[in-house]
Amino acid sequence: MDTDKDTEVVQVILEKEPTVKDPLIIEGFPGIGLVGNIASQYIVHELDMTYLGAMNSKFFPPLAVLLGGVVNMPVRIYEDAGKNLVVLTADIPVHPLASFDIGREVVSWARSIKAREMVCLAGITVMSDQHRVFGAVTQKDLLDRIKDMAEVFELGTITGITGSIMNECRIKNFPAICLLGETASSEPDPRAAIATIETLNKMYDLGVSTKKLEEQAEQIEVQMAQLAQQLKAATPEEQPLPKEFPMYG
Repeated sequence: MDTDKDTEVVQVILEKEPTVKDPLIIEGFPGIGLVGNIASQYIVHELDMTYLGAMNSKFFPPLAVLLGGVVNMPVRIYEDAGKNLVVLTADIPVHPLASFDIGREVVSWARSIKAREMVCLAGITVMSDQHRVFGAVTQKDLLDRIKDMAEVFELGTITGITGSIMNECRIKNFPAICLLGETASSEPDPRAAIATIETLNKMYDLGVSTKKLEEQAEQIEVQMAQLAQQLKAATPEEQPLPKEFPMYG
């Protein structure tokens, strides 16, 4: 990353240095159905992960997130040393014009901590209520890892920051898997997040119980919809959010 703080696309602000070695990184930015956002934050809370720090950028929407009455950065980094896991979770979408640069910086940071691979969590709109999970990979040999765990996403696109991160992983030959939870609309879908977490459990033996998320699904839908409205109000009209984040537009 640039040494000039004023010109950095992304600043990584750590309160604690990671203790994990060759970790798995799970990324969860908001997107369709807020699947990545809901799933990644639930994993953080359920595993009681350790807060490491945050990412900041002048390209992020002007938003501070309150957690228990305390101001937090909207893009946060956590670790679980016992599971050798790092989670990057976000409450904000990334504008398409910034996605390329921010995606590149996210992958650069992942490589700097010697992560072994990355899993990107996102949603996909399919007119069905099955809550299947689709998978895509950056390297052909990774298909064997997902074919019995998720439905291979044979043809289509991965939009937004997650698409940029996956592209950058492909360019840098960094192994990455994208899990897309099926949702029938663009509204917050905790049930799609549950299906995605259960797939993660099967793939990486994370042991994350989804019972609380099942019990709180309706409440989470309401809370996430409220956050979306607040974010919409904080976003200048001359910079409309992209269609890949339809619930904000």
